[in-house]
Amino acid sequence: MTTLELIKMPLRKLDRPTDNDTVALYKERLLGYLNEAMLDLTAELRPWRRDTLAVTSGQADLSGLPRVCLKVLAARIDGQRQLFYYGATRSVLLFPGMGDGTVEITYRYQPDQLAELTDEPQLPAGLQGLLVEYAAARERGRFDAASQNAARLDLTLYRELKGKLRRNCPAPDLSQIYHIY
Repeated sequence: MTTLELIKMPLRKLDRPTDNDTVALYKERLLGYLNEAMLDLTAELRPWRRDTLAVTSGQADLSGLPRVCLKVLAARIDGQRQLFYYGATRSVLLFPGMGDGTVEITYRYQPDQLAELTDEPQLPAGLQGLLVEYAAARERGRFDAASQNAARLDLTLYRELKGKLRRNCPAPDLSQIYHIY
């Protein structure tokens, strides 16, 4: 779903038109709300992914990953977990005793902020509906007392859905204990 679609959905929910002029009028404010929601979901749900990274002389540069790495959770070579250390900076991983090759990195990531109407949120598709709920609730909260009460209900729904997702969101490799000798 593109940012344009994500902006139009809260407008529809608030019974506002979705023509180009209305989108241009609400774009900056709704983009801010959508980005706030992405930060909130990232902090709460801690999304993760797995990507392959090249290792040269036992070092891997995390800037080669497609997303901004917040924390490396695991490293695997041919399905086997590998011991690793952070280097002098948090953007370099060291693999003792390894030369050149590739490694599969499991890591928590920070999605990029939405800026353009063609941008797509770097969150799983199932979370994008929550972005819309949050943006609609925040926009609704800007008006009279009746609208603010409805906004409170929308934010409560957002928090409940987020809590359900958190309980059902699997964490990679965290339910097992590994002994590396």
